[in-house]
Amino acid sequence: MKIRALRVFALFILLALIALPAKAEHITIVTEHLPPYNFLEDGEALGMSTEVVQAALDAAGHTYEIRFMPWARAYQIALTKPNTLVYSIARTTEREALFAWVGEIAPFGASLYQRADQPVIKLSELSDARLLQVGVYRGDAKEAVLRKNGFQNLQTTEDDHLNLRKLMLGRIDLIAIDDSVIGPLLAEEGIASNKVRRTLGIDEVSGHLYMAFHKETDPDLVISVQRGLELIKENGQYEQILNQYLLIN
Repeated sequence: MKIRALRVFALFILLALIALPAKAEHITIVTEHLPPYNFLEDGEALGMSTEVVQAALDAAGHTYEIRFMPWARAYQIALTKPNTLVYSIARTTEREALFAWVGEIAPFGASLYQRADQPVIKLSELSDARLLQVGVYRGDAKEAVLRKNGFQNLQTTEDDHLNLRKLMLGRIDLIAIDDSVIGPLLAEEGIASNKVRRTLGIDEVSGHLYMAFHKETDPDLVISVQRGLELIKENGQYEQILNQYLLIN
């Protein structure tokens, strides 16, 4: 009986050690201003994706610092600095090998939008819009997808507010923007939601947004954050966070 008890005790210790999180680390996180996913308010990092990332890192036992900056800069930092975490990032074929992907943090969709007071732009597929003037966020996955699909008339900016203003002034025909961003953006600009019309979804960048590490990040660190994300999905915290935010379809 003593031998059996010792074996059970040894197994318990082994399982406890396996369950322990990786050594706690301080993680630098980079992101952009993208309501309702990630944004700063009175110096506090908020948003649907932000809350999910924070909950996952808290569950994994890591400390962190979130830095907000233009997307092109955040993306470049995540490409070049190990142990850097970036969110909310679309997981595309072109990006697959560039990062160590942690997991899905929020549902996501993107579409082409036009002014509602203009004749309806009828699009059956993405290529139908190639000859139109389209405003897009520089360095974003939507820009990459449109260029891959032969778009040569893209007008890029580092601020979706500028794209929306150009659309309302008639300087461009369409804007490519996240479906969950267009509502808050219209509200910030003081534009009624019925002033724009959704014309076509951009399927290649619709699905989910992710968080991801620089590809050479310590694998144990990546795994620990993956476990943190899995834990908040299992205990219902993830769903509770999502339910606080209304996605615009």
